[in-house]
Amino acid sequence: MFTNRVRQAIAATLQGLPLSATVETFTPPKIEFAMESMTGGRFIAEEMAKSGTVLGASLTLQGMGPEVMLALGVNLGDDILLNVREAGQDQDGNTWFTYHTVGGKLKSLTETALKMGEKPTTALELSCRTYSRLENGVPVIDIDVRTQKFVLNGVDILGDARRAVLLP
Repeated sequence: MFTNRVRQAIAATLQGLPLSATVETFTPPKIEFAMESMTGGRFIAEEMAKSGTVLGASLTLQGMGPEVMLALGVNLGDDILLNVREAGQDQDGNTWFTYHTVGGKLKSLTETALKMGEKPTTALELSCRTYSRLENGVPVIDIDVRTQKFVLNGVDILGDARRAVLLP
C-alpha cells in the first residue's frame, strides 16, 4: 500500500566518486510535454502531446573539493554519470528506496558567495541524455533521448513508433 514517506538517507556517486556526506539537494528531471491544440470543428479544443521537453537535473553539494572538480573534468562531449540513491520509511514502517541514474552533460557549475561562518555549496546543473528511476526495484522511468526510448510509469510511450521505423 502506498503511504506517506519520510526520507532517511541520500547517497550519490558522480563519475564513480562517492558523494554521500555532501549531498544537500537533488532535483530529478522534470517530465514535461510540449502540447499542441487541436481545434478543427470543435467548440472545446483538445491538446495533444507533440514532443517531450529537454530534460535537466540539478545537484547541490556542500563544499566542492578537488576530487569533485577532477571528476567533472571529462573530455568535451563526454557524458557525466550521476547516481543518486534515497531511502527511508513509510508510515506503515516499511522501508522504501529509489535509485535515480542520470547521464548527460554539465550545463553549469555555480558556487555560493563566500561568507565567513557559512558552509560553501556548489550547484551542478546537468542537461540529461538518459534518465532512469527505480522505485523499490521496479523500473518506472527509463528515458534515452538518442534511442528515443521513453518509458514513463512502466509504459513504453514510443514503443510502437520506434518499431514502426525499425528502431530497437
